[in-house]
Amino acid sequence: MKKTFLSSAVSISATALIVSPGVFAQSSANSGGGGSLLWVFLVGMIVALAVGGVIAWRMNQKELASTTAGIKDHGFGPDKKTPGSGGVVQRSERKRGSRSSDSATSNPSLHGIDIDDVKDKMEKIRFQRLPINRIDSLKTPRAFSALPAGDEEELLKAIEESDVEFVESEEVRDAALDVLAGFRTRNSVDAIAQMAIYDLSSTLRSKAVGILADIDHESVFESVILSCADPTREVRAAGAKALFKLSFNRADAWLRLAESADSYRVSQAAKAAIEADFVGRSLERLVHKDVSYAGEALALLALLIRAGETDELLDYLLLGDKKDVKLALLRVFKIVGDEASIEKLRALVDSESLVDDVLAEASVVVGTREEAVASE
Repeated sequence: MKKTFLSSAVSISATALIVSPGVFAQSSANSGGGGSLLWVFLVGMIVALAVGGVIAWRMNQKELASTTAGIKDHGFGPDKKTPGSGGVVQRSERKRGSRSSDSATSNPSLHGIDIDDVKDKMEKIRFQRLPINRIDSLKTPRAFSALPAGDEEELLKAIEESDVEFVESEEVRDAALDVLAGFRTRNSVDAIAQMAIYDLSSTLRSKAVGILADIDHESVFESVILSCADPTREVRAAGAKALFKLSFNRADAWLRLAESADSYRVSQAAKAAIEADFVGRSLERLVHKDVSYAGEALALLALLIRAGETDELLDYLLLGDKKDVKLALLRVFKIVGDEASIEKLRALVDSESLVDDVLAEASVVVGTREEAVASE
């Protein structure tokens, strides 16, 4: 109704402006003196338009105010908590806050499932699938072909001159080492290995270790391992580098040492591995997904167990921070089956100082060994 009235007022005013010139012209022709009448007419029309505009503006403001009030009354304003955008955000935030609060105070379970129990089962499954659990016994190390012995005069002379007990000159021994490096024979390797371990010069010892790595034959392995525990940093670094360069199977090499009938050699190699900090890295590799890493770690730890160097291993069972590594280590004890080591493990079981899962597995290892001995 109000919009119709406003439209009519504007239409009338516009029509008046359009028609007024014609009316004025006709009035002037009839009366002959319409000048003053024209001005009166024009002023009247202007006033009418102004009044109409004011009225229309006020009517529009009232209608706007009424519409806004209606919107607020029906709950669509930003101050409400229903369909308006502000209300939606506040309600969503309140719901999110409620969920967070519920999660913070609820039990760590989902629909009645114990999450910690699920994680523990998944961890056990993952551990059972590791390569270390597919190994039941120590394999027989692969045999290798021995290097031939050399009888060249130059070689025999260099062997004599490389012996620090008979040649005091470091320059002469260095020259002899250069000659030995040119021969890939059993007696040349033995002479170079003696220099790598016993020569008085750390420079010559490290140089000899590098030559052994270049020869890259299984017979150099023991000397390289011993060099890794040299009192001089220069030689230890050369030993570590040489060990990395060797291309033959190191698991077989460790097992050959472990099965040696020479207890002194076994003991020296085991002590060198401990001093070179190979034990910690081998423990970590026990649970490696790569079977070659796990196999080498098993072989090295078997050497330690056979040599009776088990203090670090037993300490890890007590103080180590990774349960899967502890369980894998217990499997190594079981595979090796060394009587003296099993006795030490039995003492830990009797003291009940191990954590529950580890204690249970250690008890199985000790009991299995006792049954095996009884059956023999």
